[in-house]
Amino acid sequence: MATSVYFNNQGALKEQFLIEDLIIESIKNHGIDVYYIPRSSRSSVDELYGDDPVKSFDTAFLVEMYLETFEDFEGNQEFFSKFGLEIQKSGRVAIARRTFQKYISSEERNSPKEGDLIYLPVQQKLMEIKFVEEEKNFFQAGKVAPYMYVLSIEAFKYNGEFFNTGMSEVDDIQNVESFAVSFTMNSGGTGTYEIDEQVYQGSSLANATAAAYVINWDLPSLTLKLRNIKGTLASNEAIKGVNSNASWSMLSGNTQEDSNDLFDDNVRIETEADNFLDFSESNPFGEP
Repeated sequence: MATSVYFNNQGALKEQFLIEDLIIESIKNHGIDVYYIPRSSRSSVDELYGDDPVKSFDTAFLVEMYLETFEDFEGNQEFFSKFGLEIQKSGRVAIARRTFQKYISSEERNSPKEGDLIYLPVQQKLMEIKFVEEEKNFFQAGKVAPYMYVLSIEAFKYNGEFFNTGMSEVDDIQNVESFAVSFTMNSGGTGTYEIDEQVYQGSSLANATAAAYVINWDLPSLTLKLRNIKGTLASNEAIKGVNSNASWSMLSGNTQEDSNDLFDDNVRIETEADNFLDFSESNPFGEP
């Protein structure tokens, strides 16, 4: 005996809308407010490695989602490995398809995508979408398209991405987690660098020999802290601010030392390696 043509076929639109309305209402009543942050790119995708070298997150949309793992995050949580402290928290959240299409601009996304981010304000967690499940309850009442998406998420690991969402609690991650270098400047400069502005050395930004972004500028100590450095910053040459027009020449700085990482060992390892490795040799690791 076949299923009812009145309740279980692709033409049962009213029944399908009812199921979808119930899902949306349930998520509104038992879900949480989160920010969906779509990923964009400042470069062409690397087809060989299947990655986007310069990821950018420039907007955020407030939506409601249901946290399926409501008791606690899954995964290995926090633990010490041979690489130091690692945080591997994961979970699953669900969002109604119609809700996604209502709040997320179609110019940005038609559906959730892997690599996009979700910020949980209550938990103060920034999570990355690892997998999008589109076959959740899609068959009810003969519906082919999904009623909702289930997203597998993991704790986001910063790797040089750019943030400009307008949310300080999200955008500040690039200044806290990035590889940062502190430079001591010469006295006699002019202007005040702005946080997150782009700076450069050279005749112009388009013809710059080196460029970076400002994390912090401390005038009393003449210390300029930079991230996302591209090129080699030369001593005794002016570092100019694109927005502020500030201009101070650099005195010194160690590009091997991460001033954001209190446990950074780059300089110590390099110093100790110089005691037993002779890099003037053509083959310092074996016979000539």
